[in-house]
Amino acid sequence: MRELIEDLKSSESLAQKRAISDLWKYFPKECQVNNEDVLLGDDTAALKFEDHYLLLAGEGVYQPLVESNPYLAGRTSVLTNVNDIYSMGGRPIAIVDVLFTSNSEVTSEILRGISDNAARYKVPVVGGHISEDVQHSSLSVFILGKAKNLLSSFNAKEGDDLLFVSNSKGKFVSGFNFWDSSSMLNDNEVLDDLELLAEIAEEGLADAAKDVSMAGLIGSILMLLESSQKGALLNIDSIPKPCEIPLKEWLLTFPSYGFVFSLRPGNTTKVKDKFNKRGLTSEIIGKVTSDMKVTFADKEDQKELFWDLNTKPFIGVGTSKNN
Repeated sequence: MRELIEDLKSSESLAQKRAISDLWKYFPKECQVNNEDVLLGDDTAALKFEDHYLLLAGEGVYQPLVESNPYLAGRTSVLTNVNDIYSMGGRPIAIVDVLFTSNSEVTSEILRGISDNAARYKVPVVGGHISEDVQHSSLSVFILGKAKNLLSSFNAKEGDDLLFVSNSKGKFVSGFNFWDSSSMLNDNEVLDDLELLAEIAEEGLADAAKDVSMAGLIGSILMLLESSQKGALLNIDSIPKPCEIPLKEWLLTFPSYGFVFSLRPGNTTKVKDKFNKRGLTSEIIGKVTSDMKVTFADKEDQKELFWDLNTKPFIGVGTSKNN
């Protein structure tokens, strides 16, 4: 277990996310929009508007992916943004893109990827910016969504079950820690799987949720817990994964469809049933604690501290309002 912990803590995936902590030198961790508090650091900004929330987010695509597979980069830019909206309990409204490319062929492939997935997720591209004749290509996409009730990262409660939901059917894209579990699904299947998150939010079944991002499952759990100023006891042997991927690699993988929920134990079975009926994998992988320490436990009940958020913040989010 110690070797796994050291490998995870020294990984590039977690190091890239930790760089976010520098933001708070320049921006407050919370602000007000229309006299309503907005906490920064969630999957999207949630702006209260009349009887609902507007959800605003953006994603930059991993630059080596843009260079090596521009079509997949375009598709991924839509996928990651759509996941962020649904992980907050919302539904997407529209996206815009900002694209710098080195040649017209790269431009065409990226835009084809964006167009294909935008149509698939039924979210229109309503504008953006394109520039060519630059040395290195880069892509960012921004999304607007809407939610009635929020699934925020700031609301996990002591005693909650941590439920990990994923699709174990897929293929691994080597070199990018990417488990492609969506491209083989038809359009209706993709949207129906995501609609479950909005349904859970509207039924008030979850305290908090987090999209599993490029920081992988372990990085996403750290972000959720830090936002809520909580810790967790994680049962690493209960984490479901594709059999062909080692646990260390899976914990750092972007799974295409992957979400962590913090649930009152009385709601866990009902939420699990929703995902299991669609053939998705859902397992309790731990319990939320109050000590802001993330501890690993195995099937022999051996325990070892993975991360102490009290002394080593991950991305620096969280606020005293949540203590």
